[in-house]
Amino acid sequence: MEQLNPKKSYFSRLEMVVLLLCFSICLTGAFLLPVDQCPDEKSRLMLSEWIVKTGTLPTGNEPEVMIPGWGYSYALYPYLSAIVGAAFKKAATCFTDSPRILLAASRMCSVLAVTFCCFFCLHLGHRLFERKSSAVLLAVLVCFLPQVMFLGMYQNNDALSLCAVSMMLYYLVEGYDCKWPVTSCIGLAVSFSIGLLSYYSIYGWLLMGALFSVLAVLLEAKRSDNWQLLFKRAILILGICLLLAGWFFIRNAMLHDGDFLGFVSEHSSRKTMQEQGHVLYDGLSCRNDGMSVIQFLRFKNYEWVCMTADSFVGVFGYMIYYLSSEQYCFYSVILGGGVLYFLAVLLRCKLCRRDSLLLLMMMVSSGISITLSFCSSYVRDYQPQGRYVITLILPLAYMLSYGMDKTTVTVQGSKPGKTSEFNTAAAVTVLWLSLFVWAALGTMSKMIA
Repeated sequence: MEQLNPKKSYFSRLEMVVLLLCFSICLTGAFLLPVDQCPDEKSRLMLSEWIVKTGTLPTGNEPEVMIPGWGYSYALYPYLSAIVGAAFKKAATCFTDSPRILLAASRMCSVLAVTFCCFFCLHLGHRLFERKSSAVLLAVLVCFLPQVMFLGMYQNNDALSLCAVSMMLYYLVEGYDCKWPVTSCIGLAVSFSIGLLSYYSIYGWLLMGALFSVLAVLLEAKRSDNWQLLFKRAILILGICLLLAGWFFIRNAMLHDGDFLGFVSEHSSRKTMQEQGHVLYDGLSCRNDGMSVIQFLRFKNYEWVCMTADSFVGVFGYMIYYLSSEQYCFYSVILGGGVLYFLAVLLRCKLCRRDSLLLLMMMVSSGISITLSFCSSYVRDYQPQGRYVITLILPLAYMLSYGMDKTTVTVQGSKPGKTSEFNTAAAVTVLWLSLFVWAALGTMSKMIA
């Protein structure tokens, strides 16, 4: 059986190829995709344009960064992706004025986010699994999901959120394995900070990640200074988070009368615009229309559930280009079958404490993300989009990879007495990559046709 040494962090040639392939596909998409095929990108690019033009961060009140027809700006909420995109675009202007290159530069945050997600998934697989092929499978399942790859091609916050969560998971596992060294805590703090400045939809992940850390330290029976270690590491992580991410929320509070999250400011901005005679779009609020939760679920024949599930796998453009029903079926069978097989494997392979805590954390975090997306569509604005729950791919990939890692299939050789092992993880990897090629050539290519 091919083994991994958890202490080794270098990548094999195959892993480097996977990482390079992930980066190359996202970068190619960043150059080829037109803006009108990328949800919300125009509204986010306005923030990067403002930063490049003025050299300052927008407050959210400037007319130039207002979303047309909606009466508010994304500058009210965390926008690290726009800041990074502006930095790349500003650097690119020193060498060229090509619109295509400048647009691709603005998208580099998403390109790098998915690439680093692949990087941390590979490292995470080194920590979690016995086989090299299982580590590769984990990264491929996450990053070569068509929707994830699409998110890596244009400016958005969802790719950055996925990167932050994958980074957080790696440093949680490394911290657990290595008894929480300072380096792991710094990495964890950086991942928390990136997550805080990306999207509110992953705040449940950050909360559960912090809880995982606390429980992991307190459950370490061999240490006599658990509380002391917990206090020191908590202060270190909190201090770094305040330094790297706290500034944004403090600035928001100072600019918007204490509204550090931006929700009240959005409501006030829309109200002011309406009072000035502007006609604004009002998102569909099913609750305000008198629907109960059950009626909402049944709305248009369970549309929210179906569209969220479909666009989690991959729906492209402005929710226009769908995969074929056969492709969605294949993805459902592989992911659903992976969960069922994982449960079957648990009957004979008991999870260690670390993996039990990790799985519980991932499941609760995913539940919170789904709940937040559900509530947002029901209460605020009806938008059944899988990108809001894209982090769910991490626990699904973990369960499938874990099942394959524990599976050994012996194949009879051509000569009597000769046997060999069939690598199930490698087989699923090839199948998953084949499905992505099918999706890319058959559907995703329509966006650039």
